[in-house]
Amino acid sequence: MLYIISTPIGNLDDISKRAIDTFESLDVLLCEDTRNNILNKLGIKNKPELISFYDEVEEQKIPQIIKLLEEDKNVGLVTDAGTPIISDPGWKLIKKCQKMGIKYTAIPGACAAINALVLSGLPSGRFSFIGFLPKKDGERKKILEKYKNIDGTKIVYESPFRVKKLVDEIKAVYGDNAEIKICREMTKKFEEVSDTVISEKGEMVVVFG
Repeated sequence: MLYIISTPIGNLDDISKRAIDTFESLDVLLCEDTRNNILNKLGIKNKPELISFYDEVEEQKIPQIIKLLEEDKNVGLVTDAGTPIISDPGWKLIKKCQKMGIKYTAIPGACAAINALVLSGLPSGRFSFIGFLPKKDGERKKILEKYKNIDGTKIVYESPFRVKKLVDEIKAVYGDNAEIKICREMTKKFEEVSDTVISEKGEMVVVFG
C-alpha cells in the first residue's frame, strides 16, 4: 500500500502518532532528498529502503514503485517538509495507482500554505493556492493578473531571495492598498508574520488579497 505522509514544516513535535506508526511499518520510503532523513530526526527505529523521488525523476521511477506496490510492499511518500504533492512530486504516481486499482491513503499533517493562511489574518472562507510562480517576469505578471479576477485570498510560495520582488509585483497588479502578509520560519522559534520583508532567510509564504 502507498502512504502519503505529511511531516512537520519546522517543529518536529508537530508529527502525528499515526505518521510515526506508519514510518515504523514501511518497507520503502520515497523522499526528495535521501540525505534529509526524517526518520533519523524522529528517532524511527525501522530502516526502510530509501528511494530518491523528485520532479525530474518521477515518471522514470513510477514503474519501479508500482512493482514494489504489486509485491505488497508498504511504500511511504514524503516531501522535504509538510504535505506531499502540494507543489511537490507525487500526483502522477497517485494517478497511476488509481488507474491500476492500487490502494493508497494520505496521512494528514502540517501544510505551509494552510498554516500561513491561518496566521495571516486575511479572510479564509475562500482562497487560491498559486504555489511557486515562474521566474520570468512576464509569466509571473500574467499569473498574478489572472488571479486578480478570482475572489478570495491568494497564497504563494517564494524563495526568500525573490520575496521583495514579489511584493512589488503584487502591488503593481493589485494596487498599493493590497493587504500582504509574509510568513517565515513558521512553527519555529523565530516565526514571523510581517507586512514587509524583514529577512532574506528561511522558508517564506506570501498571503495577499
